[in-house]
Amino acid sequence: MSLRLYASTVEEALDRADARHWTQRPPRSHRARMKYLLQQIKGDHQALAALLATSADNIHDVLAGGTLTDAQAADTEREVLRRWQPQVRRRAHRTIVDNDGLMTVSFRAWFGFTAAVGTTDDPRLRFLTTSLCAPYPEQLFTARHRDAPETELHRILSEALAANYFNRRDTPNTLESVSLKQIDYLEFSY
Repeated sequence: MSLRLYASTVEEALDRADARHWTQRPPRSHRARMKYLLQQIKGDHQALAALLATSADNIHDVLAGGTLTDAQAADTEREVLRRWQPQVRRRAHRTIVDNDGLMTVSFRAWFGFTAAVGTTDDPRLRFLTTSLCAPYPEQLFTARHRDAPETELHRILSEALAANYFNRRDTPNTLESVSLKQIDYLEFSY
């Protein structure tokens, strides 16, 4: 993993939390990461180039010992983290869900909410740490397993925060809503 220990997207934060359950380290060098990703997409250099927003020639250069730009290295790392040890990841998720495990989320973001009719709290920068209870961890895991877009993951997290923030664990479709914008820091623990 990179030296950056935080995430700014729900997708990346879930992948980083999953990394705590791995039984082996993912590839670390640019060349090893490229080889791994090529194996994952059945050796299709063009598909890998499209995934990493680079050229097939650049893929060949890296495999021959070349280097990546910082942006390409970050994209490569993100894809490796997303694909590494899927069975271990799913087993950890299943164990958490089956044992009514809680998921803890810490974040610093522009957080606001609407509550009872006529009241509102405009978004402001807040740092919060809270636990997410069922059914939200399972919803996040299920969405992540099917590569749901960031917008869907963000919506699930917002609903979970609304349920927790207003202590409405039994009725997930409450009138209260939470807005979570400009995420600066996001971390899940489970």
